[in-house]
Amino acid sequence: MFILDLTLIFAIIFVILIVSTVIATIWASVPFVPTPRKTIDAMIKAAELKGDETVYDLGAGDGRMLIRVKKKYPNITAIGYEIVPLVWFMGWLRTFVSRSGVKLKFGNSFKADIGDADCILLYMITRLMALFAKKFDKELRPGTKVISHGFQFKDREYIKMIEVPGMLGMTRVYVYEW
Repeated sequence: MFILDLTLIFAIIFVILIVSTVIATIWASVPFVPTPRKTIDAMIKAAELKGDETVYDLGAGDGRMLIRVKKKYPNITAIGYEIVPLVWFMGWLRTFVSRSGVKLKFGNSFKADIGDADCILLYMITRLMALFAKKFDKELRPGTKVISHGFQFKDREYIKMIEVPGMLGMTRVYVYEW
């Protein structure tokens, strides 16, 4: 009887996560599309980290990018934000199992305090890039690096663009300095 009750509880939690994920995905208008490993490596290299910085991934998905950068630079502070519940939960599990020390927070990136960032990692759609630019103008310290996979900031010039080979051709990584 106890196992049946426990199974029912997990089933209810799973259904709630699925429904809230569908609602959050529609509301946020951002699908979960993981960044490929080659692109993650290019983004990490482009960031030119020294190893003691604070790195944010806004829209961190399943946490793979932060886990990878934290493994390469164990002394960084790696913080991610994800707004879609099931994707966040997958990321939380991934960061927990990896024992990487990555902090993956459930919440809206636009409400996050990122003033201590040395580097921001992004894979966002064009519409949100404009909103992030306004947030960055208000909150980031001069010299903060912003590394974007695939999408540019419309009213800002990148300092470097890197082409990365992928399964469907080349993808681009844009490096900005705020």
